[in-house]
Amino acid sequence: MARTKKAEGSVTTEITSKKCLSEETKAKISAALKRRKTSVEEASEALSPKLVEDKSKIKEEGSIVTINGYFKVEKGTFEILKHNIGYGINTMLIGATGTGKTEVVANIAKVFNVPLTIFDMGTMTDPVMGLVGTHVITVENGMTKSEFKRSRFSELIQQPGIILLDEISRAGAMANNLLFPCLDFRRELPMEYSFHDTTPIQVHPQCVFFSTANMGSQYTGTHKLDRALLDRFMLIEVDSIKSDAIIATLESEFPKITKTKIKKLVSVFTKINKEHDEFKISFNLSIRHLKTIAKLVSNGFTIYDGYVALCKGLGSQEGLKAINAILDDAKTSTDTES
Repeated sequence: MARTKKAEGSVTTEITSKKCLSEETKAKISAALKRRKTSVEEASEALSPKLVEDKSKIKEEGSIVTINGYFKVEKGTFEILKHNIGYGINTMLIGATGTGKTEVVANIAKVFNVPLTIFDMGTMTDPVMGLVGTHVITVENGMTKSEFKRSRFSELIQQPGIILLDEISRAGAMANNLLFPCLDFRRELPMEYSFHDTTPIQVHPQCVFFSTANMGSQYTGTHKLDRALLDRFMLIEVDSIKSDAIIATLESEFPKITKTKIKKLVSVFTKINKEHDEFKISFNLSIRHLKTIAKLVSNGFTIYDGYVALCKGLGSQEGLKAINAILDDAKTSTDTES
């Protein structure tokens, strides 16, 4: 019974103390709560997705979404990529050469009007220079002066948009080590190499990282991807683009080429890659290769000459002999077309 009375007394005291709060104190508490609510709302707004899609560029047909009038992608993949761009989730697209990994990102960025910058990780011979910056030595009035020039990468990550790290499987360990803090919870680029100002550069809340990787032993110059790097990405496998989607892409980008020639370009492209899949030749062709040949054809070269020039560089004279019948078919089918 004594305990009950003591508890009741404590409750009474607490209620009484609350009633004793002055109006001034109540006003201060109310103002503080409003400020906190505003801060939370502002932070939430800054991190919330601001994607505005151009519905005229999106057409759904069952499980397929056609974007920008010609590029087809599975609806599930489209929705996931849209979500990841909006919420800033690092995404790695994996698949064989020619599956259109880079094309997927470029087309989706166009639909949502999001700035896209592509960094070719395979050609980045000096990761410090490419990702952080470099020291420039100048002489003024007989005095030697050292100035640190920040990289384009370090400037762009401070802005909203998509940073595509293309062919990241060809990047070395140094590049990975510099990218790790950008890709994890720290969201910052280390600047120790600048010496003058070593303050890390903060990644913009609406800057999202995408990457592409060619997986498999057939890709020369690639490295086994670091587990620590893979853990910082959501991995999505990209299937090969269907022939009709490739045709539509070429028709959109190369209007000067007739439909008959475009179909033949894609037919030869498909046959050569089939030869590679069946281990009959040592090389295969990517969408980039196909567009290079299409550009030649658009400027007056024949389909035969375009394929010969490119395939000879990839597979040497022996490679050309292996696909001779395919190329001869291209030569007789359309190159006489006016």
